[in-house]
Amino acid sequence: MRGEGSGRPAGVRERGLKRTTQRNTGAIGNTGNTGSARSPAVSETRARFTLSRSFVFEAAHTLIRRDIDPPSIDASRRIHGHSYRATVEVTGSPQGANGMVLDLACLDAELTRVRERLDHRLLDDVAGLGPATLENLCAFIWRALAPRLNGLSRVTVSRDARGDACSLSMTDI
Repeated sequence: MRGEGSGRPAGVRERGLKRTTQRNTGAIGNTGNTGSARSPAVSETRARFTLSRSFVFEAAHTLIRRDIDPPSIDASRRIHGHSYRATVEVTGSPQGANGMVLDLACLDAELTRVRERLDHRLLDDVAGLGPATLENLCAFIWRALAPRLNGLSRVTVSRDARGDACSLSMTDI
């Protein structure tokens, strides 16, 4: 059962890195080093969690849009920049004695590697990106992370100042 409109399992809410779970039957997930048992009401083999982590990058680009007539009035042809926020989601079941889906230090290392390829760059010059659209940024980040990040489930890139966002989810990768 999914939470209404959230795409996450019922009862699971996310706030940045914080994983919180609310159920009438008790807490599930990593209980820390207290040695207390997890709730027997939830099958751990069926529990799915989605972790998310965001990073911010600043970048410039141009964008030639052929749908504007005349093209000379299109301001996006000039070099301009945006503040971007990329949010990466990883979905999986708790593993091992600690009950984590993924060690967040590993996720941080991968996101730092991708961020360094985009932050304070002219996106037109980033190999493999193509035109700097939100769609292409999502696909670029996905391709950079997927081979090294099991459970990658969604990449969202947004320009908060403009209210624009694009999400990429792929189930066959």
